[in-house]
Amino acid sequence: MRVKLGEVCKVVSGTTPKSSCPEYWNGTLNWVTPAELKDDSDIVYETERKITLRAVQDTGLKPFSIGTVLLSSRAPIGKVAIAGTEMYCNQGFKNLVCSGSIYNRYLYHFLKDKTEYLNALGRGATFKEISKDIVENIEIPLPPLETQRHIAAVLDKVSALIALRRQQLDKLDELVKSRFIEMFGDPVDNPMGWEKKPIVEICEKILSGGTPSKDHEEYFKGDIPWVSPKDMKTLVINDSQDHITEDAVQNSSTKIVPENSVLMVIRSGILKHTLPVAINTVPVAINQDMKAFVIQNTTIRPEYLLYYFKQVAPDILHGVRGVTADNIDFKTFQRRVIIVPSVKLQNQFAAFVTQTEKTKTAVQQALEKLETMKKALMQEYFGKQDVGF
Repeated sequence: MRVKLGEVCKVVSGTTPKSSCPEYWNGTLNWVTPAELKDDSDIVYETERKITLRAVQDTGLKPFSIGTVLLSSRAPIGKVAIAGTEMYCNQGFKNLVCSGSIYNRYLYHFLKDKTEYLNALGRGATFKEISKDIVENIEIPLPPLETQRHIAAVLDKVSALIALRRQQLDKLDELVKSRFIEMFGDPVDNPMGWEKKPIVEICEKILSGGTPSKDHEEYFKGDIPWVSPKDMKTLVINDSQDHITEDAVQNSSTKIVPENSVLMVIRSGILKHTLPVAINTVPVAINQDMKAFVIQNTTIRPEYLLYYFKQVAPDILHGVRGVTADNIDFKTFQRRVIIVPSVKLQNQFAAFVTQTEKTKTAVQQALEKLETMKKALMQEYFGKQDVGF
């Protein structure tokens, strides 16, 4: 049986008390905003901002109870959580107070899987929003409560395992960063007094990338990995989503990057918060939004340079500028002087990185299996949602 959410839930929203009125703020009542809904947390117990009883009385705000399913309806659409305590919210929500016929954690998992669908329902010229009417008309499969609880329990377990695997990957990354500092010290302050060299001297060459002409479809039917920022999600690159031919390389500005080079994204919106870097284990080509640091000498190890970049990433990103796209001023970047520790220590660090990457690969494979399993379960439990009513 399928029902509309408006038939089994009460949809409620909120408002924002005047920011110019200090009597409304820094009170004791929880007031949540969409920004506080995090992917790694399913329950909100405490809010960053709090309002006063006077704010509630003057604005007519109504509280929603523990267990209410929070759904952001704009900026952005589709963030989901569950209220762990009574609270109020701003106007960026269409929250769902569940009736006795629907289990809140079942509804939570249903909505958590529907971000793309919910965004497709958004309406608006300046920014998209889903209205109360839209939310009320969303259809959901509604098995008996016992079945809903079973489904939620299964998805809770799988989601918890996925979160654990992601935490393991984060901890392994932090372990290597800590090891870097332990062995080489802070790369900016250089407390160990290592020799310094310009980055252009420690690299055999620095290669730029390019895009073969899209007028030649045959250029994109080869077997040479053509790496772009969308591929830079791991620290090791052994393949890419797109591939090009040798003719494409010969007839474009892109070059073949030898294996064990350090790849860096220098133009992308992602540079607002992170610096994607990686080592390629096979020869690749790169697009124009990237640079490749080719290292074929005995004074520097690619693993060391990779983690050097990760350690100084905040400093690099501080200089990012953008007009049409965020980018690193590479002329300035090339003049950077970096510390060059002893080769012996770099070799020890490289061995540590290699062993850690093996562990990460095993964890990543387990994570991918769990994510595939969850997708299959979501399809089984909820099916495919079509846009429109």
